[in-house]
Amino acid sequence: MNATPQANLITCSFRGDLDVCRMLCESIDRFVPATIPHSLYVPRADLKLFADLASDRRTVAAQEDLLPSWFVKLPLPGPEWRKRLHLPRRNIYVTPFSPPVRGWIAQQIMKIAATANASAEIVAHIDSDNVFIRPLTLEALARDGKVRIYRDPVRVEMETHRVWQETAGRLLGLPSSRYYGAEYINPFVVWRRSVIHGLIERIEGIAGRDWRIVLARTPHFAEYVLYGVYAEQVVGLEQADLMPEDFTLCHSRWGDEFAGAEDEASFIRSLRPEHVTCLIQSTIDTSMAKRRAIFDQVAALAAEQDQARLGGGASR
Repeated sequence: MNATPQANLITCSFRGDLDVCRMLCESIDRFVPATIPHSLYVPRADLKLFADLASDRRTVAAQEDLLPSWFVKLPLPGPEWRKRLHLPRRNIYVTPFSPPVRGWIAQQIMKIAATANASAEIVAHIDSDNVFIRPLTLEALARDGKVRIYRDPVRVEMETHRVWQETAGRLLGLPSSRYYGAEYINPFVVWRRSVIHGLIERIEGIAGRDWRIVLARTPHFAEYVLYGVYAEQVVGLEQADLMPEDFTLCHSRWGDEFAGAEDEASFIRSLRPEHVTCLIQSTIDTSMAKRRAIFDQVAALAAEQDQARLGGGASR
C-alpha cells in the first residue's frame, strides 16, 4: 500500500489467542476498507504461527521490535504449562532500569510505541478477541478534522480505576487527584498519533528520562487513561483536535460466562446501531464454534439494523 493510509488498526496478540485473532482478521478483511491497514504484533517466537495472516493490508511483526533492546523477556513455558503451573498468562520482562515488568505493562508500552511509529495520524487499537460486525467507516473514527476520543463522564467506582487516574496525574505532573473527570477505557479505542508524541514528550519532560524507563518503573497504569488525562487536562480536547464521544463502538461481554442459550440470545439482542465491533473476552470459557455462531448472529442483526436505518436501502 503506497499511499498514506486513512487510519491504522493495531492489534497485539500471542499464540494463546491465535484462534480468536484469526476471526478478528477475517472480520477486518470483510468489514474494514483496504485503505485502513492492519498491524498485528506478536512475540517473535509466535511469528510462524501467525504468518499466514499476513496480506497486502496486514503486516505481522514482532512485539520485541516495539521495545528497546534492554527489555529482556524471561523464558517461560507455553500457555498450557503456564496454566498447569499457575504461572502468569502473560510474559515477564527484566530491564537494567526497573523491577521485573509484567507483560500487561510491557504491552501498554508496545501500544504507545506502535502508535508513535504508525503511518497514519488516526490509530485504532483493537484486541484480538474482538471482531468487526458491520462496515467500518472513517467517519466513525474522525470527522471534520477531529479524531474520536472515548470519554465517559460516569465514574467507575473501582480502586484500580482510581489508581490509574492518580498515576496518570503523577506521570503528567498534574495536581494530585483520584479522578480527572472522565473514564477513557474501552475495547475499541481511537488515538491521534500527534497526541501520543506529545504524551511521550510530557512524560520525559516531567521525569527527565526515557518514557519507557518511566513506564517500566510504574507497576500500575492504564495507557488509555494516561492518553485521555493528557489530552484533556494537559492539552485540552479542542486544542488536541479530538472529538469526545461517550458511547462505545464495541458490543462487549466481559468476565461473566454465558449462563445458557437465553443469556446468549439476550446478549445478541442488546446490539446497538452504533456498535461496530463485538467482543467476547478470550478468558470466557466459550468454544470457538460458539463464538463464531454468536458473532455471525450479531453481524446478521447489524445488517438488519443498517438496512432498517436506511429505509430498506443497501447496507452502508
